[in-house]
Amino acid sequence: MTPDYSSSFDDANLLANIVETADDAIISKDLTGTITSWNRAAERIFGYGADEVIGGPISVIIPPERGEEEIEILGRIRRGEKIEHFETERMRKDGTRVAVSVSISPLFKDGQVIGASKIARDISDQKRALQQLEEERARLEVTLASIGDAVIVTDVDGAVRFMNPIAEAMTGWSAAEARGQALESVFHIVNEKTRRRAENPTIKALRDGLVVGLANHTVLISKSGSEYSIDDSAAPICDGTRQVSGVVLVFRDVSGAKAQEAFRARLAAIVQSSDDAIISKDLTGRITSWNPGATRLFGYEAEEAIGRPISILIPPDRLNEETMVLAQLRRGERIEHLDTIRITKDRRKINVLLTISPVHDVEGNIIGASKIARDITDLKRTEQELAEARTRLEKYSQELEETVRQRTAELQAANQELEAFSYTAAHDLRTPLRNMRGILQLFEEEVAPGLPAERQELISRLSRSAERMSQLLEALLDFSRIGKHHLQRTRTALDELLQRAIAELRPEIEKRQVEWKTGALPIVECDPGLMEQALINLLSNALKYTQPRPVARIEVGQVPHEGNVAIYVRDNGIGFSMEQADKLFTPFHRLHPERQFKGSGIGLATVDRIIRRHGGRVWAESKPDEGATFYFTLGTSSGNPSD
Repeated sequence: MTPDYSSSFDDANLLANIVETADDAIISKDLTGTITSWNRAAERIFGYGADEVIGGPISVIIPPERGEEEIEILGRIRRGEKIEHFETERMRKDGTRVAVSVSISPLFKDGQVIGASKIARDISDQKRALQQLEEERARLEVTLASIGDAVIVTDVDGAVRFMNPIAEAMTGWSAAEARGQALESVFHIVNEKTRRRAENPTIKALRDGLVVGLANHTVLISKSGSEYSIDDSAAPICDGTRQVSGVVLVFRDVSGAKAQEAFRARLAAIVQSSDDAIISKDLTGRITSWNPGATRLFGYEAEEAIGRPISILIPPDRLNEETMVLAQLRRGERIEHLDTIRITKDRRKINVLLTISPVHDVEGNIIGASKIARDITDLKRTEQELAEARTRLEKYSQELEETVRQRTAELQAANQELEAFSYTAAHDLRTPLRNMRGILQLFEEEVAPGLPAERQELISRLSRSAERMSQLLEALLDFSRIGKHHLQRTRTALDELLQRAIAELRPEIEKRQVEWKTGALPIVECDPGLMEQALINLLSNALKYTQPRPVARIEVGQVPHEGNVAIYVRDNGIGFSMEQADKLFTPFHRLHPERQFKGSGIGLATVDRIIRRHGGRVWAESKPDEGATFYFTLGTSSGNPSD
């Protein structure tokens, strides 16, 4: 059973004295919110006397916007709940606000809740002090966040309390993630040479209470594995009693500075090991640095050259160059590839190629020049030799060109004479050959039947030879006529010319039982007569070599070629090796014995001449025993290209 404390306010003097002398406001109220008691501390805190408020509503000290709090409090009290250290605001008699911490307990009688006892403590000074502390902390964090170095603050146990954005970026930890973590976890540092974990400076700062600098060659490894060369220090944070309450760690990324230092070291090494002379001078022309390459080139040791004027290297007749160079340098201009002459210590003249650049101080002022000199004496000698060789070569080339021109003219003249002779000889031989063939025909028809068989065979052989000679003469005349023929170009359908050629060769086609495949051919500008002759010759060649496998096959069509089209004639004959392809179009050249494949040896040469007269070209592709394909293209020119 819950004790009944309601009568204790009237009966127990001791308790009454405690209530009256308490520093905290002690107030009681019933379940309607009516005030039933009010101690002196309540008068002091809220400004109302007991006689002004007892019997009145508790809402007299509750700000209007906080009325919902009282409804919720009474609800909880009715349920017998206790409310402890509830921080809120209440209102004084003069209308000012006061921050209070309230604890409220239900009052029971006969086990029933009949009201509440409220203890209210004025926490205005605490709130004000806390706010000032928070403002100071915020100002400190803003300061730490705005500085250019990374900052981490720890407590006395080395746990992270604060990180600024620079520290977040370098460690890879956010401030929220790092808060409460051991500094060793967030600030992972190693020796860049040994890769061993470096001693954390906060340990020394906490132990000794002194500022501790980081060791040289310290590398910070971030959460993502990125590495930064760092330096700077850790300092203890002391309170008013000089007790260490934490550490502030300040560090910065010096990777760029180290890289710059390494770059300068490499640059110095390059200067020292360079084969070229690298020299610096001030704006008066006095030498300020001298590398081993300069010693090798000019013969002076560094101690002999530094401090002396650069003119010790310049021939007297070229001193005006130095005046020009210094004037350009003062204007900030770079001088590249100055081809000149300089003098060595032993007074030899050498050819050098100079590149001269202005040197600036940290403020951008020009204070001197850096000069790179390369010995080009051997290069100059080689250039002279090359020039002389080029002159000799040009003279020889002119002589050779003249010789070729003369020989070409002679060959053209000889070729014309040969063609004229061939044409004349072939033409003049036609008549006696025609007479011989007539006589032989008469012998075959009238005389031979009465002769013995062996004599009849002799007459037949003579007749075949005469026929062969007649074909050869006609082919030779055709070949010779092409060079004299004036092209009559017209728009011609190659399909029609192909059909004429096939009709011309019909007997041989039927005899060999050839299977044909023809595709659509283009309309071209050509001499129809010559083009028909070319097609006949190409088809004749295919007919001659095609083989029944199991059937003889010839295909004619077109394929794209270099932005135009090429016409082709393909057979399934015996083929040839590509080493022989260049000789195919030479007059009277045979790839196979005449006794095996009859022919004049002029047909393909005639094709080549016709196609070249049209500005085109003809070629062949094949493999032994895999057939052959002959291609030709036609030029678009309407002139008469020479052979």
